[in-house]
Order: sequence, then structure tokens, then C-alpha cells
Amino acid sequence: MKILQTCWHWFWRQSRLNKIITLGLFAVAVPFVLPTVVSWFRPTIIKVGVAFYTYERASLSEGTTTTYFFEKRNLVTNCSLRRIEETQPKGQAPIANPQSWVILKLLLENASDQPITDLRLGVRSPALSPATQLLTSPNVDATGHMDTPSRDTRPAYIISIAAIAPATSTVISLQTPIDDRLRRFIYEDHRTVTVQVPFVSADQFREYPPIVARTNAIKILNREGLLRTGDGREADETLTTTLMQPDDSGASNKVTPYQLLPKSRTCSEGEAGVW
Repeated sequence: MKILQTCWHWFWRQSRLNKIITLGLFAVAVPFVLPTVVSWFRPTIIKVGVAFYTYERASLSEGTTTTYFFEKRNLVTNCSLRRIEETQPKGQAPIANPQSWVILKLLLENASDQPITDLRLGVRSPALSPATQLLTSPNVDATGHMDTPSRDTRPAYIISIAAIAPATSTVISLQTPIDDRLRRFIYEDHRTVTVQVPFVSADQFREYPPIVARTNAIKILNREGLLRTGDGREADETLTTTLMQPDDSGASNKVTPYQLLPKSRTCSEGEAGVW
């Protein structure tokens, strides 16, 4: 109590400018400190882990051959995590168009011995947009949408999950195509992609801001692979090519060429998933 009184007296002795600066710093610090304070007074029922990735599906031509590849990277460190590639003679092409995405993966763990039902959480990040798609591991049913913000709040992606079984986990992926805005944000301006979960709520507990833990990117991929296949293997895309018709090459020239992402880094296993 004496500490609070001392702080209060100190605050009122400051000039008007110092008071404004102090209040501004306090307002900035509250969103980061509040989850920790809340956790002191209530048990953690739902644990939230997060990691960022980029995923690219593209091709590289060299001489008379073309290499088609899928690559998943740690967005923060640009370390290559998994890459599948196949070299084909020119004249063959993948059915899917080249594209790249930023993927935000949330690892949600039910730490209790009771099911969590009607779980809702909001996610804010510059990596999200109206084009974001939600993907889930097979053990949950989930839906999501970009919330229309009021004038005083930033937009948030709202995720709704019917239920998470006791002592189990699930992986939610928010996948956003890399457009000119995201490409400039990440690779030209070199700005940091952040994430904030302003609230989580369920039938079992009231709404509160959870602590979001940085989670090893490889750990989440391995957990997701186990949930999808049952044996720890990742369920990835398969390379499928088709023979191009003579008139296809003319049509493809009219399409805006895809710009490859900057080359990924080759990292050790211990470094690749850390961020």
C-alpha cells in the first residue's frame, strides 16, 4: 500500500508533460502485462502457442529443365523447414499456379481434465487480412472470420471452436496469400510480424486475455503432422505435373509472372524452429 501511495504522490508532483508521457507509457504496457497478471489469479485452462511460417509453391527454370517445389519456412528467421522438389523437362507444368502464403499457426492445448466447449478467441496480426483462410487439424471443428472493427479498435480474426477434448491439443492455421502489401511489409520494409490474442472465452470460463507463448516452429509442425496422419508424418502437397498443349505456352505468357520469395537459409535442426 505504501508503494502505491508513494507512486501516486510522485505522479502528482510531475509536470503536465511528464504526466502525459507517463500515462502514454502505461497505456502501451498494459496489453503486455495484463495477461501475466490475470494468470496469477486464475488457473491456465487453455494454453496458446504460436509460430509464423511462409509457404511457397513455385518453379525455377534452368537450361532445358524446370524444378517445381513446395517449401515451408520459419518466417522470422527465413530458415527452410521442409522442401519437396522435382525436376521435369520443359514442356511440363504443375497443375497448380505458383503462389506463396504467410501462415500463422496456433497450438491450442486443453490443460484440464474437462472438455472445453464453445471456445472463442480473437487474433490480431499484420499478417491477417480479409483474404485469410482458416485450416484446422482433423480433431476439431472450427470457423473463422475477420471482425469488422469499430473506429477505436484494430481488426481481429475471430475463431470459434465447438469443443476441445480433455488433455488434448489442436493446431489452427491462418493462411494469408502474400500480396504486394505483405511482400513490402516483410521483405522490403523488414517490419516485424507480431501477433496478439486480445481475448479467449468458453463455456467453462469468462473472457480474458491469455498468455501467448512463442513455440518452436518445428514442434508445431510435428504436432500437426501427428494429428493429421496419426504417425507423425506431415500431410503435405504432392507434386503433380501435366503435359502442356502447344497453345498453352502462348496463354501462359499473358499471365503476370510470379515473383519468387527471397532465397531461404539452410539452418541446423536446433536453429531452424527457434524464433
